[in-house]
Amino acid sequence: MDAFIYIVSASYVSEGKFRSLANKLITAAPCRAMAVRLEASGEGFWHALDQLSAEGASRIELRPIGLPFSQSLEKWIPKAAGSWLDSYEGKPPAVFFAEPLQSDGEFVKHAARATVRHKQIAPLPNGEFGKGWDDPPAFKHHLLVCTGPRCHLKDAPKLLAALKAELGQARLTSDCLVTSTGCLFPCNSGPVLVHYPLGNWYKITDLTDLRTFVSQALRAGTIPKNLLIHQTGDTHETA
Repeated sequence: MDAFIYIVSASYVSEGKFRSLANKLITAAPCRAMAVRLEASGEGFWHALDQLSAEGASRIELRPIGLPFSQSLEKWIPKAAGSWLDSYEGKPPAVFFAEPLQSDGEFVKHAARATVRHKQIAPLPNGEFGKGWDDPPAFKHHLLVCTGPRCHLKDAPKLLAALKAELGQARLTSDCLVTSTGCLFPCNSGPVLVHYPLGNWYKITDLTDLRTFVSQALRAGTIPKNLLIHQTGDTHETA
């Protein structure tokens, strides 16, 4: 069985918009297909590879969607897929990586000339300002959860959802501003959670780590040293 995995990189696209595109891609595909995004929400493409191989796919093609598609992700995705193949038990399916859409001149020409709906824009004083975005929120803790591509692959979206649930159970929701972010760079130490104003960076790999962080860093005001990977102000990486 042949199969496609459409890979979308779009951190500021809502789940509804992504799902609409995913459904259209899957419907138009010439074979069994899935669509995943590399950041924000949803399952990572390792999970999609697991599912399609379990269904009996013998050939899986990874097809990046986006104009232009990130050069760094174009280099990284085959390596991450290679890691999945290396850990596969038994005979793995053949996995291929398709060139991004910008390499197809006819597709780019069609995108440039496509007829789409449009509406005229009227003058709007201070239109760039959002409602209620004037003052910093009154929280004791600011928690940054990386959901960039490499942390996303390690189930960072599940970490984000679990963190919000743990904060609710600990009655700390009103004290914490939780923000999902793009790549925070120490990708090999991910999934990464950063705690400000202290400036402590943690590696949170599972629910046990998360509960340790909540109970020690947030409730007790101590530092869970076994999870700490960096403190702001220390030398972390060269320029």
